[in-house]
Amino acid sequence: MRRHNLERRVRQRAAMDLWPQVVGPDIARNSWALTVRDGVLHVGVANHAWAQTLHLMRVAITQALNAAAGEEVLRDIRVSVTERARHPHPRARPAGDTPRTSEPPSLTRDQQRQVRDLTARIEDPALRAKVRRAVAGLLRLRRLREAQGARPCARCGRLHSGRGRICPGCAPRR
Repeated sequence: MRRHNLERRVRQRAAMDLWPQVVGPDIARNSWALTVRDGVLHVGVANHAWAQTLHLMRVAITQALNAAAGEEVLRDIRVSVTERARHPHPRARPAGDTPRTSEPPSLTRDQQRQVRDLTARIEDPALRAKVRRAVAGLLRLRRLREAQGARPCARCGRLHSGRGRICPGCAPRR
């Protein structure tokens, strides 16, 4: 996992999954963890009032999430108003709320073998199962993004939807 730089991403994903427990039921009903990019947790909220509230609480929530994760995996939280249907976790959607995006594609046999090989040395069966789910989820998300037109950056290899061969992060600033 270290060789593929997945260890930190798995820990960040675990912190993201702790969102409902850390913020409590009232906030969790009106907000949802979307993704983590470069140590920043991106959170969607139902309206601008919740965005302002969580923006003011972001330092305390970041500290609580890092404490719950057992180490500092997040450095900040960014909050934006989004549609609930864009929430990436189907189990957290209200009943009858159907997603507008397609489900991630299933893994190929090579990818399934890659997941097994990456996690084979993890001795604890429960941890191994969680890491396998996390790695498989990352691979499915990558396949979905590729199917939606994202392509790897010629410099860093990260997927991007921008124009050209180089992602916005690697492109020279003007």
